[in-house]
Amino acid sequence: MTSSIDRDDSSIFDGLMEEDEKDKAKRVSRNKSEKKRRDQFNVLIKELGTMLPGNTRKMDKSTILQKSIDFLRKHKEIAAQSESSEIRQDWKPPFLSNEEFTQLMLEALDGFFLAIMTDGNIIYVSESVTSLLEHLPSDLVDQNLLNFLPLGEHSEVYKALSTQ
Repeated sequence: MTSSIDRDDSSIFDGLMEEDEKDKAKRVSRNKSEKKRRDQFNVLIKELGTMLPGNTRKMDKSTILQKSIDFLRKHKEIAAQSESSEIRQDWKPPFLSNEEFTQLMLEALDGFFLAIMTDGNIIYVSESVTSLLEHLPSDLVDQNLLNFLPLGEHSEVYKALSTQ
C-alpha cells in the first residue's frame, strides 16, 4: 500500500512542480513583454525630447511630456488664431503664401511681430526678431515681456497689457 501512496504523492509533487514551472515561464514572458514595452516607451520619450524647441538640457520623462503638451496647446492656439486672421487675398500677390507675405512685410518695415498674453507671457515671435534684437524666437517664447524692459517701464506696460 505504501507504494501506491508514494506514487500518488510523487505524481502530486510532479504536478505541483509543473505548475510552478508554468507560472515561472508565464512570469518570465510577462517580464520580457513589460521590459520591451518600457524600452519602447523610453525610446519614444527620448525622441520626443529631441523634437522640443530649446532642448538644451536633459529632461526627465514627465518634463518632456509636459513641455510637449504645452507646445501642442500653443501650436493649436496659434493655428486657430491664424485661421481666423488670414490675410485678405487682394492685399498680396497671389504667388506668395500668407507666411511669405507676412515675412516680406516685416522685413520691409524693419520690424518683428510679437504675440503676448495679458500677463506679459510671450507666445509667438517672428523670425525677423533675430536680425533686429539678436535673440532667437525660441529664446523669447515662454518668457515674460517685462523681463526685457527697464524696471521703470514695468507698471505702464503692465497697465497697458491688462486693459481690455
